[in-house]
Amino acid sequence: MATTRPKRKRRTPEEAREEILLAAEALILEDGPAELKFQSLADRSNVAVSNVYHHFGGVLEIKRGLAEKVFDELTRDLMTALGEEADNEPRIFARKVMSRVYSVLRSERYAKLIGWIVLSTELGELEGFTRPLPAMAALIAGHMGQHLPPDTSERLAQFIIYNVAIVAVGEGLVGPAIKTALTMDEAAADGSLWLGDHWEELLARELEKAAS
Repeated sequence: MATTRPKRKRRTPEEAREEILLAAEALILEDGPAELKFQSLADRSNVAVSNVYHHFGGVLEIKRGLAEKVFDELTRDLMTALGEEADNEPRIFARKVMSRVYSVLRSERYAKLIGWIVLSTELGELEGFTRPLPAMAALIAGHMGQHLPPDTSERLAQFIIYNVAIVAVGEGLVGPAIKTALTMDEAAADGSLWLGDHWEELLARELEKAAS
């Protein structure tokens, strides 16, 4: 018995492009990059294959469009995570920012898509991923600069952003498998707790120096 395809709805060019990119993301996350084919994209986004070709001349253009979309959304989510805690006392700020930023970067979606982009030889540029990091470090340094010397604030901010980015993305990619192999519980495998403790210790030490 023949299957009935869902009726296609009229979309603006922007809506069609967005739905194709969403379909590409879902295929990569659920089935792997090898399934990023025009017919699969057309079926998933309920558009004609000719429309996929119309909006994206080839698979590489789809990959580039998706990478740009992912990094734009990552920048927005990271800066939002930082801004929500801007008024807190230094050590509370450190702990809450750590938790929020870490949770964004270790999410399965971002970690896997960053990994896919890194491993795609034609997309191997990480400029989009690193783009928000200097602004994040500057925001953190600015907050800590209310209580610490500027050079100390800048050094600590860079140190923490570097370690958060590496540990969180790594945890998002391979953390679940390692946690299972070591039979660790959720809290023990949460890198943000260890990094948060370390950041608080560094801050306490530097605040004590600044006060003496």
